[in-house]
Amino acid sequence: MKKRSRDRETEGHGKSRLKKVVAQIVLAQGNIFIKDLLRSNRIPVGNTKADFAEHLDAAIDSGTLSQAAIESWLDEIEGWGNQHVYLFEPLSISGRRIRPAIEASRYSKLLDRKVSYEFPEKLTLSTVNFSGDHLSIAWHRSRGAWERAKSKDFRREEGGDSYEYRAYRERFDRAVVRFEWRLADPYCAAMIQLPNEGEEHAQALGRVWLDLTELGLVSGPPGRVRLSPALKRLSRNAQATVQSTRLVAQGGHVELVSTLSEGGIDSVEAVREVRRGVDDASFLAADGMFNFTAEKYQQLSRSIKMEGYGGESRLRIWVQCKREDVYTVLSIIWNNNQT
Repeated sequence: MKKRSRDRETEGHGKSRLKKVVAQIVLAQGNIFIKDLLRSNRIPVGNTKADFAEHLDAAIDSGTLSQAAIESWLDEIEGWGNQHVYLFEPLSISGRRIRPAIEASRYSKLLDRKVSYEFPEKLTLSTVNFSGDHLSIAWHRSRGAWERAKSKDFRREEGGDSYEYRAYRERFDRAVVRFEWRLADPYCAAMIQLPNEGEEHAQALGRVWLDLTELGLVSGPPGRVRLSPALKRLSRNAQATVQSTRLVAQGGHVELVSTLSEGGIDSVEAVREVRRGVDDASFLAADGMFNFTAEKYQQLSRSIKMEGYGGESRLRIWVQCKREDVYTVLSIIWNNNQT
């Protein structure tokens, strides 16, 4: 009887921890993705975050939703999209040397740790995964904040004075930085969910290369992949909706923009004719804003808005999405980047 009691107590603690994960991490994700989690586990959905939280907690209590299911879902969702992506040349280390190098490093305890539940104040290496053909490394940093909760405001009289209390609810959130390398791809990627302000990205990339050096995977940053060829070609690609394109030459630039709520520069006859008359070879670099719709790219789970900065070898994906959506966009970029 005592063993059964201890087992029930351990199970109860496990469920409490899982509910905390739901409150702090799962509910910070986009609603459409939370609905996917609920539906895929045959859990009632609802319409609001409060409904989601109630149904997720009930599913944890009943055993319908497990920690493994949540971790698998987070691995697919958290830190994908709504980010900046820098493409680099592939690492020079061979696939057979990657796991031994990680195991010999001081970060060996993080190997095959699927998901981190921490909210560190500074950007911190949290998970390292290598499947034999895919290296995936993640860093996390807390982005906690307080948001107004007017429904919890109240007034109180005390000692002849009136006091008004204004409530704020603590909201847990965290930024994710990823290093991703599918060994079959001719590039690797650093993905940063931090604003491109001041030294933020330089510091994040410095952290990436420092930790990859500690892991025994690099001796220094690999070269960046030039993206201007892809952005030039995409600006003529009928499969993408081109919202704007900016072609840069020494001493000046040409910028073509569609101001239509739907449709790109190809939908504006005068702008389309100007684009056709431009010689791309005369320009050193290119930027652009593109929409890849799920109707034209059926591999996508949703339409993706992406901005490209050729001179910086940087992409900006403007919506949260899934892992495979990001890889689909990167494949489009790479296929258009061949000279």
